[in-house]
Amino acid sequence: MDSKVVNREIKKYIWPALEAEGFDTFTSRVAWRHTSERIDVIEFQSFNKYNADVIGTTTFSFAVRLGCIPLYIPPRWPLPVKNGVLIPSEAACYFRRSLVCSLQSSLKDRCIWPIDAEGKNLHWCIQDVLNQLSEALSWFQRLSSRNEVLRVLKDEDENMQLLWGMGHNPSPIRSYLAGYAALANGDQELAKAKLNEAIESKCFINLFNSVEGAINRAV
Repeated sequence: MDSKVVNREIKKYIWPALEAEGFDTFTSRVAWRHTSERIDVIEFQSFNKYNADVIGTTTFSFAVRLGCIPLYIPPRWPLPVKNGVLIPSEAACYFRRSLVCSLQSSLKDRCIWPIDAEGKNLHWCIQDVLNQLSEALSWFQRLSSRNEVLRVLKDEDENMQLLWGMGHNPSPIRSYLAGYAALANGDQELAKAKLNEAIESKCFINLFNSVEGAINRAV
């Protein structure tokens, strides 16, 4: 049993289900869906031997991470490109979530599907992920709304079970994200206020030093 067997099962069962939902680019462990508004990412995270030993599982166990990048929010750094297609990692996304394993497990971290040493439970783990894809797709659908993205950035705190990655509320990165989300929603007043907060934080001086300069990055 090794990670190649897991990769094969992901390719056989998970990727076709995601392809039917518009996901268009795949590696052995990551799937991307590209639209004019955003990039959705589903990543099967593996573990090196050290981390697996600390967690108390095998190196071919996995976690399933979700990530979303609204394209109307300019990235802070260039996103990786392959064959002309943007392929950000889940960790680079502004909005993130982990799916939760519903199978019986002795692990404290319920976000890990623990594959046994002989791979006897691999089929059940893959099936459990398949059963949760509708929940993952609903999560992505929520973030397809510009209004909802702005509402989240204005009003919600990070929730490590449901939605995180966008920084504490308030924080410099939250001001940055909310400024561009407000701009995309046509709220110039809020956009300028939030982008000015980002400027005053001094965290983005390599990107812009004025509200006008920040807005020009989105043009």
